[in-house]
Amino acid sequence: MKYKVKDVDSESQRCSNMPDCKLEEKLERTVRCSSVLIGALGLSLVALAIYTTVLVLTENRSPRPCNSEECVGTASRILSSLNKDVDPCTDFYEFACGGWIKKNPVPEWSTSWDQLALLREQLIENLRELLEAEDKEGLPESVVKAKKLYRTCIDTDKLEEKGIKPIEDILEKLGLTPKPPTEASANFSWESVTGKGRRLLGLNVLLSVQVAEDVRNTSRNRIVVEQVSPGFSERYLLKPEQFGHELAQYHKYIREVVAIADPDTDADAFADDIISFSKSLAKIMTPMEVRRSGTHLFHEVSVSQLVQGTAGGPAEWKKHDWDLYLRLVFANTSVVLQPDSDRIIVMDLPYLQKLAVLLNDTKPVIVERFVWWSVFSTVAPMTLRSFRALGFEFSRAVLGLRQRAPRWKSCAANVNANFGLALSYAYVNRHFDQHSRQKAIEMVEDVRAAFAQAVERLDWMDGSTRRRTLAKLRAIRNFVGFPAWLLDTSKLDRHYRHAHVIEGNLFDTYLNLTGAAVKKSLETLREKPDRNRWVATATTVNAFYSATLNSVTFPAGILQPPFYGNGIEAINYGSIGAIMGHEVTHGFDDQGRRYDEEGNLKQWWSAATLEHYHGKVQCIVDQYSRYHLPQLPNYTVHGFNTQGENIADNGGLRAALNAYELHTQRHPEAARDTLPGLPQYSHHQLFFLGFAQIWCGNSTVGALKSKMVEGVHSPNKIRVIGTLSNSEEFAQAWQCPKGSPMNPEHKCVLW
Repeated sequence: MKYKVKDVDSESQRCSNMPDCKLEEKLERTVRCSSVLIGALGLSLVALAIYTTVLVLTENRSPRPCNSEECVGTASRILSSLNKDVDPCTDFYEFACGGWIKKNPVPEWSTSWDQLALLREQLIENLRELLEAEDKEGLPESVVKAKKLYRTCIDTDKLEEKGIKPIEDILEKLGLTPKPPTEASANFSWESVTGKGRRLLGLNVLLSVQVAEDVRNTSRNRIVVEQVSPGFSERYLLKPEQFGHELAQYHKYIREVVAIADPDTDADAFADDIISFSKSLAKIMTPMEVRRSGTHLFHEVSVSQLVQGTAGGPAEWKKHDWDLYLRLVFANTSVVLQPDSDRIIVMDLPYLQKLAVLLNDTKPVIVERFVWWSVFSTVAPMTLRSFRALGFEFSRAVLGLRQRAPRWKSCAANVNANFGLALSYAYVNRHFDQHSRQKAIEMVEDVRAAFAQAVERLDWMDGSTRRRTLAKLRAIRNFVGFPAWLLDTSKLDRHYRHAHVIEGNLFDTYLNLTGAAVKKSLETLREKPDRNRWVATATTVNAFYSATLNSVTFPAGILQPPFYGNGIEAINYGSIGAIMGHEVTHGFDDQGRRYDEEGNLKQWWSAATLEHYHGKVQCIVDQYSRYHLPQLPNYTVHGFNTQGENIADNGGLRAALNAYELHTQRHPEAARDTLPGLPQYSHHQLFFLGFAQIWCGNSTVGALKSKMVEGVHSPNKIRVIGTLSNSEEFAQAWQCPKGSPMNPEHKCVLW
């Protein structure tokens, strides 16, 4: 289970229809969560005296101007981002980011734009340079494959030449008709088609099957079965009155794609059937609020029990061939399922039981049409230009996209998804400083030590729970920059030995890469989980906490300004330090706290401590549920579904601030550094500016609505306002009067 510091709205929209997007990431389950850290409250008099002495000795010494290239760049970036017309105690986000927001509108080819997006833009341009460079002698074979895939992806003329013939071939291979079905096929079987589709295309239709760690014993892998989205937001499907525009655009998209696939089909009726059945699926899904609650149950059954429905399934269960489905999913792998000894973890048993009834009660032709559409819409963008144009028009209408991204950009992202480790090898050799890695590791350790100090001071946690918390904290492993084995070209090439690229044939290459990735993933059922694996490649601009691995990962891609390498430690700790604290805190948020130091799902908290914990979490849920944005006055933040990330933002900021104090105790001279043009700001003020400015951003109304309705992250502005208004240290640094918007009387403090 993997938690990100931020979801990527633009990428997730693109990847939803592209199974070859981020194939390596598909080997991991992604569930998002978070937690919060208590500040320097309740210090003993001795500790407070030491703290005061440190401040006097450091901040009262003569300033030491920093005129390095990094400091000059940081100072320029900070100054140009500010809006000094705004009182920082009224709206710190507008004060810190108003200038940036004005100067950085959302580009026409994107739906959101912020500091993470800027770094991703820089990264993708670096990758383009690497991919388009001439092949040099001695280049690893895996990098050569990546470059071949890029050239193949760029050549859209070849895609036009083949037309939709590749789609018709794969439809036939799966047991579907080449044209949209108008009546039920005599030999159609949803179990057969979706089982083959999962194995050959990596496509989960109607239900999801994968291999992952057993969350209750992470030393072994298990088959995991759960619900899957019907292909369009279930939130939108369940509220057609509220999201009529989005549903109308989806209907139009289906209709126009089908009209190209077969002009003789009644495309309107076809689209009606798809949306109607999608709504039926949405109605039987377990809501996100239930899935992240403590009452959501995992059911473990044998293969035989699942097939026979002896786990309490409805009578309709036995009318479906679950055995055939599972056998086809694992076809052409080294795994032969043992009916009695192989165990399956079912995460959404009520959904599966209702699915059995729904499939039985629905006209066969409608089920067939839904499965046909799920496959066709997934692979269509890899063929005709007209299909890609319709996808863009849909994104324009729903998310506010105004221009299609250049082909090279989507191709570079596609290659990164399929050959991320190979590109990481080339990237770190060209763009990453090993010294940066060591400094980042030191920062993570400071954050860990600061979090530990906070845990020691908590007055609501009993002794036994405190000891377990500290044990889990010590057990968190740091993965920073890139894995060491990456620079061993023989190991790198061995990793991609089954990834075959057919230059000039994108569709067949996609089938090869998908098939190999799915096979590799499914065959881990018979392997012991690799506890030292990375959950992301170095060419990723994000950060992660894995609950089952109990690890934090900070890839090379995010270790760049404005997050890192800012020339002054107050800014570094306020930016990447807060993100490091965010990921560490995820281990103790509403989801992460359920897993022990080995990543096993266990109840290791005492009942009394858990009661206090829930009360403090509810404070955060209620706080964020009151926030709304002027662009969407009728929508508020979903405080319950975003609680994990909000907890992590709050806890991460406190851990980072205390980590900065630990750093200045070791390096008091660092607190004398000043930035050009910013002598009026103290180091603590710079720390909070560093935090706020990494979230400066703009978004289209459509993308913002999507985030508010179904995202697990609060909008960027709320992440800043909500977190800083809970910080007493922030109020002191900026001298905000009690009761002002940024210094409310009541503050929510957990960690």
